Amino acid sequence: MYSALGFLPIALVLLTAGTFVVSYVIAVVRGDVTAAFPYISDTGAKIPESSVFGQFLNLAAFITFCTIYIRYKLIDAISTGEDRWLVRMNRLTMVMGIVSSLGCSMVANFQEGTEVEAVHISGAFLVFVGGVIYAFLQTGISYHMYPDYNGLRICRIRLAICLTSLACLIITLAAAAVALYKWNAVPHTKTKLKWDDGDPGFTAHIVSTIGEWLTAFTFLSFFFTYVRDFQKFRLTVTTHPLVRHLDEEPYLDQAPNERTHLLA
Repeated sequence: MYSALGFLPIALVLLTAGTFVVSYVIAVVRGDVTAAFPYISDTGAKIPESSVFGQFLNLAAFITFCTIYIRYKLIDAISTGEDRWLVRMNRLTMVMGIVSSLGCSMVANFQEGTEVEAVHISGAFLVFVGGVIYAFLQTGISYHMYPDYNGLRICRIRLAICLTSLACLIITLAAAAVALYKWNAVPHTKTKLKWDDGDPGFTAHIVSTIGEWLTAFTFLSFFFTYVRDFQKFRLTVTTHPLVRHLDEEPYLDQAPNERTHLLA
């Protein structure tokens, strides 16, 4: 019988993708952005779409954290701690994943086009760059675990996703730098949320925004590779009371363990 944990990465991908699409539709219908590939953050820059964007992206950040933690526990459980390299790399990868999920929360709470836009940009950097690094580290772990713990096909799938995400990210950053340089070279009286085909750097801007959407959805697809793995594990939470009565002070746990003396 498969574990219900397999639904967690599915929920993560569907929730995040749905948030992007819904906020995009609201922003376009209200005329806050142009329909021709705005940046993802542009679709959540103004009320009311910013409320939808922030609320559900915060939830997505939390589910991302849970997914990353469960992946960490999965590898920790199956490797039994015998491979020291795997143990250290697993911890490092979890930290990088948590940094990426924190960046997702920053993007949700610090909106673009406000006085805290620098925080928003920093969060986006953590999401995309940190996320791609996380995916590469997990792919390296997968290759390290072959053939003892997983097959070669999943390694190749994860590597293909990583390389595609990296290529899209490089295109996004390079094109954004060109578009921003050309935009700033000419005085403007309108917001950068609405680009026209006559604006300097428009072509580079479109390349950059398309690259961002491709980076986001390609990176999200990486979590789909966790579904079959998560289906084969159960996660339990065990509670150990330290008191017999809730008005008492906690006492030392004297339950027998491997260090308990055989003779007292």
